[in-house]
Amino acid sequence: MEMKLSGDANRFVASRKLYLTIFLISFLGYMFFNQAIPITDPVESNYALTAKEMVLSADWVSPRIYGNVWFDKPVFFYWLTAMAFQLFGFSEWAARLVPAFFAAVGLVMLYWFTMKTTKPTVALLAVVIMGTSFEYIILAKLVITDMVFFVFNSAALVFFYLGYVNRAQAGRWYLAMYAGVALAVLTKGPVGALLPGLVVLLFIGVQRDWAQVKALFTPAGIFLFAALTLPWYGAMYALHGTEFIDTFFGVHNYLRATVSEHPKDNVSYYYLGVFVLSMLPWSALTIKAVLQGWQDRRSQASPLPVFLFLWIAAYFGFYSLMATKYLTYTFPILFPLAMLTAVQLERMLAQNEAAAILRWAGIPVVLLLFVYMLAAYRYLAGWEFGLTAVCLSLLLLFSVWTAKNKGAAGVFKLLCLCQLGSYIILSLFIFPAIAATRSGKDMADSMSALGEKKIGMYQFYSTSAVFYSGHTAVKLTTAAAASSRQPEALDWSSKYTMPSQDLPEFLGQPQPAASLIIVQDKQKVPFLLEAANFDYQLLTSSGGVSYYSIIKQQCR
Repeated sequence: MEMKLSGDANRFVASRKLYLTIFLISFLGYMFFNQAIPITDPVESNYALTAKEMVLSADWVSPRIYGNVWFDKPVFFYWLTAMAFQLFGFSEWAARLVPAFFAAVGLVMLYWFTMKTTKPTVALLAVVIMGTSFEYIILAKLVITDMVFFVFNSAALVFFYLGYVNRAQAGRWYLAMYAGVALAVLTKGPVGALLPGLVVLLFIGVQRDWAQVKALFTPAGIFLFAALTLPWYGAMYALHGTEFIDTFFGVHNYLRATVSEHPKDNVSYYYLGVFVLSMLPWSALTIKAVLQGWQDRRSQASPLPVFLFLWIAAYFGFYSLMATKYLTYTFPILFPLAMLTAVQLERMLAQNEAAAILRWAGIPVVLLLFVYMLAAYRYLAGWEFGLTAVCLSLLLLFSVWTAKNKGAAGVFKLLCLCQLGSYIILSLFIFPAIAATRSGKDMADSMSALGEKKIGMYQFYSTSAVFYSGHTAVKLTTAAAASSRQPEALDWSSKYTMPSQDLPEFLGQPQPAASLIIVQDKQKVPFLLEAANFDYQLLTSSGGVSYYSIIKQQCR
């Protein structure tokens, strides 16, 4: 898989202008229409609100949410998002700036590494494949840690490999590897060192090159890692003591690995389904590439295929064994998968296998367009649904009609055009509509308009409503649920830090006399039964939510 480039070609593919072009096109593309996508519950809002409170409190050491110290993740992603808020204000556009920026950086790094280790055409194909895959597009827009972690995690492994195959310059590459590992640990915790370390040790073991283990543990690298990570971890321990250790390492790391937060997802085939979804529309082509690459691995003089397969296997295997499973955990394997898929696609293009490309990639693209139509039907109405349906239908008809009698390169360009067109339609109409159903932005407007100072949310909680409104609400639980919680126990309940009370306790508090309680329609009957002894008034209803004003005096 290694090849030398001519002088002119090398200058072109390695030019700063090309890297800048890849970055700008991808960054501007991922930022497209982000201002129209509201912050969603339950995950995005936690990160957005914590970053907002970091700015408002001016406490850049201890992440906080609802005014409480928040030990869910390390500080680096909060720093980045808080800086975006400080520069551009508390907006959706600013919140989504960081993942879009790092998604663009990830594509530049993929191109740079693939160009160094394979062919320039493979590098460009890898960028297109990863950059247009379903999960990469989604995580380039979501306000969560995964894209930032992806970049640092991939950088650590990339720098290790370059040091391994370039022994004369191994020192500087391994030092860069330590920096990548350290920033990954500052972004997502111990797993940022554990998983790259696992891949490296497996690779060295397979290569039977144990001398590299000693070469890896350089004093300069260890010092750099400690200098980047220990100040924050040490400061958190100094400020919060065993509470930080018990909650951050106990609940959010040990408990996550041993006790499933979502038991229904704890099945052996979970990440097989995630893989198919994440690589769409290239999933089938990726499967073909992985199978072909596995067969060809022994015939390759370069250790790169072995390294890529171990990268995939280590992450896939590790997270499959963990009790808690999330859709984004195996996201880092998109980097090696994109490279393997690009190698296979480059062969098909070189051999002009237009029919094979249509079969392995064209059919999934067509199926995706139908899925987007179903999503439009589910989430849109009126002229927006009509316009979206027409655009998707025209895109589908254009693709099917134009694909006739085209060569392999023409077919691939057509598929890329379909991906671009569908992405524009998704960003303009479908993404904002889906996000609106999972966001408390409209609820925040109602909370502010109704003007009550004391707000409760009955048997649910919308952190995004708190982010948008600036008013911290109380989560109202049943008396049984409140009494069953054990704050001292190591369980998943300890990760939630919003204020929580049962309804009588909430209404029994002193001033103000009137309280606003927000009730979802599905909880209206039990709420009215519980509130029967209080004087309540329905203020308004919208979006499946009712707003009640309650006077504390018992008059029923």
